[in-house]
Amino acid sequence: MVPSLWNYTIIFLIIVLVLLYMYATRKFNYWKKRNIFYISPIPFFGNLLPALRMKQTFAEWLGDVSRKVNKDYFGMFIFDQPVLILQSPKLIKAVLQKDFNNFQDRSVSHPENDSIVSNLMFLIENPKWKRTRAAISPIFTSGKLKLMFPLVLNETKSLTDYISKLANIPNIESKEICAKYSTNVIAKCAFAVDARSFEDMDAEFRNLGRRMFDFTYSTVFRQFGAWFTPNIVNIFKIGFFDPGTIKRLSEIFIEVLHKRKASPYSKRNDLVDFLIEASRSNKDSDFTETAMLGQAVQFFAAGFETISSTLSFSLYESCIDPDIQNRLRTEIVDNIQKHNGITYEGVFEMKYLDMCVSETLRKYPVLPFLDRMCKSDFKIEDSDLIIEKGIPVYIPMFSLHYDPKHFPDPDRYDPERFADKTKINSEGLSYIPFGEGPRICIGNRFGMMVVKLGLVTILSKFLVEVSDKTPVPLKFAAKSLLLQSTVGVPLKFVPL
Repeated sequence: MVPSLWNYTIIFLIIVLVLLYMYATRKFNYWKKRNIFYISPIPFFGNLLPALRMKQTFAEWLGDVSRKVNKDYFGMFIFDQPVLILQSPKLIKAVLQKDFNNFQDRSVSHPENDSIVSNLMFLIENPKWKRTRAAISPIFTSGKLKLMFPLVLNETKSLTDYISKLANIPNIESKEICAKYSTNVIAKCAFAVDARSFEDMDAEFRNLGRRMFDFTYSTVFRQFGAWFTPNIVNIFKIGFFDPGTIKRLSEIFIEVLHKRKASPYSKRNDLVDFLIEASRSNKDSDFTETAMLGQAVQFFAAGFETISSTLSFSLYESCIDPDIQNRLRTEIVDNIQKHNGITYEGVFEMKYLDMCVSETLRKYPVLPFLDRMCKSDFKIEDSDLIIEKGIPVYIPMFSLHYDPKHFPDPDRYDPERFADKTKINSEGLSYIPFGEGPRICIGNRFGMMVVKLGLVTILSKFLVEVSDKTPVPLKFAAKSLLLQSTVGVPLKFVPL
């Protein structure tokens, strides 16, 4: 009897499925062979399926998994890719600082097809990263920040004027207010543009920020893909950010750059000026106009969400605990009186202000994890751990920052943890909101300055209170890679 075509089809499909299964699981013995504890993977998904269901944020999911395992390090699988999770502060210090030369690059996609995004400091690989970092570092010295301080201070007037108009309204979405403020600051400092986010509800720069970070399935696909399937992203040339947003930011920056170069005496002490200075003092072929544009785009991408989230979460915590807010306000008012106004020196000498912002960054880390790629087979000193070439290393921020061994009662907002900063990270790295080592976020001091200035301005003029819609505790939007509240951060502002 001759088998029917249907039988052949079934046999063919079975063979295909078996081959697909074998291909998808071909690496699943990786950690077992190396005698490293690992979480059992699921074919085709590895350990990522719970995260893909989006029942909680990726940061919370990875933190929960890491805390349950409760080991210095363990293995996981992102689809079929073995990844190593580090939780030991000493091992983390080895990877980020001591043995940095073997972990210089990130595992995230490096889109060489996108000339602008591929120049973002966050994504550049060595040795280009080292040359670019050396050229850009002078822009973020204390002297340069002090020159930019008046530009930021000027934007706080629009911030307080806007809040004054809304004052005593029972519910004000503070995250949106903070987003407008961060938009104005970044637009002014990096693009020499008056964004007018408070005056114009349809302001272009505010819309660009929304397109870059607000949840859409396209945004999730781009950013998850860049981290977890970089090879596929590179093959299909999928950009990390919305191409239209990058195109418009490019047009604005290049126009400003050319005008500034044509008028060398029209200095504004902003990022454009400092990038032009850097390009003149660095004749490296890497430091082209496209590279300069990449730094401006990074300034926007890294600063926008970091500043608005940290500022809004700080306001939220200050209204949940009025004692913290009152103590902080007292320090702010005394400092303003001491310096006869808000000054650069005054902002950076306020200890309790720094403690509060530091605690906000502990409790609400901007990124869900840090990642590094192992450059060559490497044995971590004083351990039995050998990390092989090409293995991504992940450091889960929620697990680290919420570990009661390092931060007792971690769910409680307690600025006193940072009263003596010499004790933080004294035995390894357990607090790393901006990363650490040579690849630490280059703009972290600028971001801290903008957040602190926002808090100083708001708390010196307004009492911030819980409204009837303020969520306690906050719940995070599961479909966002970054930490965002499901309902924003509604608060009440009362003029003093």
